[in-house]
Amino acid sequence: MVTRRYAVNLIYNGVQATSEISPYLNSFTYTDALDESDTVSLNLTDREGRWAAGWIPQKEDRLSAEIVTENWNGGKEQKRISCGDFMVDDFRFSGPPDMLSISGISSPLNLDFKETRRYKTWAEATLFQIASEISGRYGLECVFEGADIPILKAEQSGQADGDFLKKTAQKYGFGMKTYSGRIILFEYALYESKAAEKIIRKSDVRKWDYKSTMLGTYTGAKVSYTNPGTKETVEILVGKEGRLYKTNEKADNMADAERIGQNALRNANRKETTFSACMLPVTELYAGENVNLSGFGKMDGRYQIGKVLHQVGTGDYSLQISGWRLPEEAADEPKEDGQGTAGQGTYVVQSGDTLWELSERFYGSPELYGRLYQANREVIDREAKRRGKADSRNGYWIFPGTELEIPEG
Repeated sequence: MVTRRYAVNLIYNGVQATSEISPYLNSFTYTDALDESDTVSLNLTDREGRWAAGWIPQKEDRLSAEIVTENWNGGKEQKRISCGDFMVDDFRFSGPPDMLSISGISSPLNLDFKETRRYKTWAEATLFQIASEISGRYGLECVFEGADIPILKAEQSGQADGDFLKKTAQKYGFGMKTYSGRIILFEYALYESKAAEKIIRKSDVRKWDYKSTMLGTYTGAKVSYTNPGTKETVEILVGKEGRLYKTNEKADNMADAERIGQNALRNANRKETTFSACMLPVTELYAGENVNLSGFGKMDGRYQIGKVLHQVGTGDYSLQISGWRLPEEAADEPKEDGQGTAGQGTYVVQSGDTLWELSERFYGSPELYGRLYQANREVIDREAKRRGKADSRNGYWIFPGTELEIPEG
């Protein structure tokens, strides 16, 4: 029988430190989170007093980590899990016996990102432009996954750049995390639409927990915006009457209000049905991935992983995962009369249409509007310019008479 092996490789302040740290390492934990900063923690024995003396950590020390496994699936392959780069943000001594705990976070090493308050008005920008400028300020790469969002005006009123960018992203249905010198913005709807390529079977897990609740879930959301013509405040309902969520976010126009309402509903209802499990790391899993549960009866289905906790001890290596159930594919639901079908050919824009509404008609979900825009980007932007606009503002402006191709869902 082939023996399973695992180890943690560590680089501390740019120096390979595995051989120095490993003899004192009791446990290592790496948390991969969907829309939070990743974290690591090390628990060490200080029996010789080295850490309390010359080895004492300093806040803002840099730490990189990697988990290496061998022979884990019956073969002789070696796998490496890069945990990324971290800044030491906390450490603690205790005893007896003398112990040290070190915690690190994947935020940028420049603390201005989290602490320095800034005042700025962002006008006639897009979410990607805002994210790119803030990323560049700290020498970080900006990774943007999803359809860009035009923003008429956003006020950064005494917020740190990190807090402002995350709040703005969440308002428009994007999550944000920092990882290995990058700021990653991703569209929730895009991630949720991805197929589940891995299966978690009941036989794979040591312990599991499933919870479904109605508390804190909503059937609809109310959002307000100011009509640019009448200057009156208009309140719209997204979803259905019943348990209503009223967001304080202000929209630029009706399409903006619909997008904000849908995002508010998703965020409020995401934890309606949750699942967690402890399992051996026989399958590579990461936060943001969609998986299928199998062998759990009525609980089987498609879930999104929100967090993966790698726990490496002196005698065991395990994963703890947690996530939430995803709704059934909207395309499988029956269409109402006149709702239309994706892939049917073309559609001529009518007065009052928005890509948001057309996406709901053709795909069953307004959040897939990016498919329509990307398939028709040239004709939409050309018509907007013909009407005196600089561009379509990523599909915000569409005009009656424009013929759109309706791609498959």
